[in-house]
Amino acid sequence: MDDKVSELKKVLSGKKSKEPEKPALSETSPELETLQKDLQTAQEEAKQHYDKWLRVMADFENYKKRMTKDHEERLQYANERLLKELIPVLDDFDRVLSHLPDNASEEVTSLIQGVQIVQKHFLAALQKFGVAPMESMHQPFDPHQHEAIGHVVDDSVAPDTVVQEHRKGYLLYDRLLRPAMVTVSKGKEAA
Repeated sequence: MDDKVSELKKVLSGKKSKEPEKPALSETSPELETLQKDLQTAQEEAKQHYDKWLRVMADFENYKKRMTKDHEERLQYANERLLKELIPVLDDFDRVLSHLPDNASEEVTSLIQGVQIVQKHFLAALQKFGVAPMESMHQPFDPHQHEAIGHVVDDSVAPDTVVQEHRKGYLLYDRLLRPAMVTVSKGKEAA
């Protein structure tokens, strides 16, 4: 009853408190310990959620980079099938030019020069799209870039060296478009 009287006195005097008074918690009170444990648990949980969020954001950034790289690679190699189909045309130019006589008439020499010009323009057009011939002659044999169709004994070069190129190999940027068909040297035959 004294509480009500003192509250009434405060109201009448115009000094009414806006918030009800809370009882002070002592530092050893069980309520304070529970609140501190709850606070610590909530902080740990918030830290775990923040760490998960950081990992998800990092994964998402990696995913975006990977998708961008994949997209660029798909664009870069999109014409691979078409270019593979055009490579035999270069082979035909090489075959035609290799079978023409050296001591030809003036008309044939003009024809040879015309074919060489067309071949050069065709190769330049393919190079604009990333196609480049591979250098195979006198290179070490690489089964990832060469297709061996024969072996010869040749003491003048190291074993497993390309000594003859039957068909040129081509790269599309850094990817093998077509392996070179080659003959490879091998060591001395056992007597």
